[in-house]
Amino acid sequence: MKVFSTFALHPSSFILHPSQMAQEIEIKFPLADRNELIRRLHDIGATRLYPETFEDNIVMDRRGELRTKGALLRVRKFGRYSLATFKGPMSIEGGIKSREEVQTGVESFELAIQLFDSLGFKPVFRYQKFREVWRVRDVEVVVDRTPIGSYFEIEGPVDVIRTVAHDLGMNMDQAIRQTYADLYRQHRRTRADLPENMVFAPEDLPSA
Repeated sequence: MKVFSTFALHPSSFILHPSQMAQEIEIKFPLADRNELIRRLHDIGATRLYPETFEDNIVMDRRGELRTKGALLRVRKFGRYSLATFKGPMSIEGGIKSREEVQTGVESFELAIQLFDSLGFKPVFRYQKFREVWRVRDVEVVVDRTPIGSYFEIEGPVDVIRTVAHDLGMNMDQAIRQTYADLYRQHRRTRADLPENMVFAPEDLPSA
């Protein structure tokens, strides 16, 4: 996850110039022991950029045309920041996912959704999580707590991803290929109690 420079966030990893189509390169792992992961992050010299922050995401599509192409349009609210993101088709090699990505800050989460809606893009999936962001070497490590469990992702250059994953005690064979939407669909097949969208119960959301 990168945040557009309009918001003047100081971490360089959160800056994307509007003239560039960035390449998102990342790997996702299931998280069994959060405390152990945080301990290992400290051990390898990681710096926490953002404490655990509530994140709300709306995926939008126009009659399935983006999903058919393997692409994604998303509006995200991360704390007080709002972002609009387009991601191209994904490729996976050795558990590491890569895809083209363009992202920009927007003034309003709600107005961005309205804007895309006026262009024919409708909300098709909502997913929420609490995300903590760390930086080590040339990668970001994000730690996610979701309604269906905890996960963490490493994003950055492929060689550094592999090294950091090893230092955090992970085997590349443990990587998860699925997106959060895919993971949630899998959970719903065996849990009839889950709602249509991957959202927290109202009492588990942060107070306004």
